[in-house]
Amino acid sequence: MKFNAGITLAILAVLTLLGAAYMAVGVLDISPTKQVTRLTLMLDSSGGLMSTSEVTMRGIKVGRVTGIETTTTGLAVSIELDHEHPVPADSAISVENLSAAGEQYIDFKPKLIAPPYFSDGTVIPADRVAQLVTGADLLKKANALMSALNIDQVHTIINNMSAAFAGNDTTIDSLATTAGLTAKVIHDDKQLLATLFNNISTFTTNLGEINAGEVISETGKLLPRSVPAFLRMIHEIETLSHTGVGVVGPNDPAGVLVTKLSQWIDMLSGPLGTFTTVLEPAVAPLHDIKIDAGHWIDFWESTFNDTGAVRVQLNVPEWHQPPEQGQ
Repeated sequence: MKFNAGITLAILAVLTLLGAAYMAVGVLDISPTKQVTRLTLMLDSSGGLMSTSEVTMRGIKVGRVTGIETTTTGLAVSIELDHEHPVPADSAISVENLSAAGEQYIDFKPKLIAPPYFSDGTVIPADRVAQLVTGADLLKKANALMSALNIDQVHTIINNMSAAFAGNDTTIDSLATTAGLTAKVIHDDKQLLATLFNNISTFTTNLGEINAGEVISETGKLLPRSVPAFLRMIHEIETLSHTGVGVVGPNDPAGVLVTKLSQWIDMLSGPLGTFTTVLEPAVAPLHDIKIDAGHWIDFWESTFNDTGAVRVQLNVPEWHQPPEQGQ
């Protein structure tokens, strides 16, 4: 069965329209009756975004990018979010990669899916978006790093490391054992270490309010000046220690004197104990008497001055004189 040219063209036109409708609705997700929330995301750079990139929330597609326009400060990315997937306004925003060489997409990461949500027409500033790092940026930074390296210095470092490890298997094994024991101690005493760090944190809290930094800085300036005096003090102590050589010791004069004093005290301890027992009833009434030493020191200082003189105060009583004659 053959159709004439007019019918064939009509069939092709219908198929083309049906294919375009399928592409628009099924693939590009374009629907004239679909309700969307339109946002504008400001970016410093596109980071590889395209006008057809997806928009996700926690990895689930919730919208798409509809356009990218340049501004005086960067780019303005137009976004359409599905009305049935509201996105919280406090969500973290980032531009992610589907793979190492894949297409970029915008991802919203809310802590909790709860109001308030982004409303239609909201403009999101660029500082809300996590810094974009593309593969090109990484390659550029790696290239700059490799350009800054000195090959001869790298070769010297590798040779030194090789020489350090050569023939030191026992030392390396000891280091590995020590590291293992350290890890075991940390694992066994992690509660004590946590308490220690908490105590240090408590100790260092509010140090700024008491100007601890300024005090430590001033101490650092004054400490070098005190080092010579400290060294002189150490020298004097060393000289003093040598002075006692031949004087203080078990068989030296000071040692013999201490031994004799100890013997005399032992000899007097018996008679003094008996005398104290007999004297105790006589001094018992004096137990409750309290002497104000401060008062007597003040009295002494007010009576005798630093030059050795004595101050005497006489209080003359007042009396009535007889009236004179004629009064």
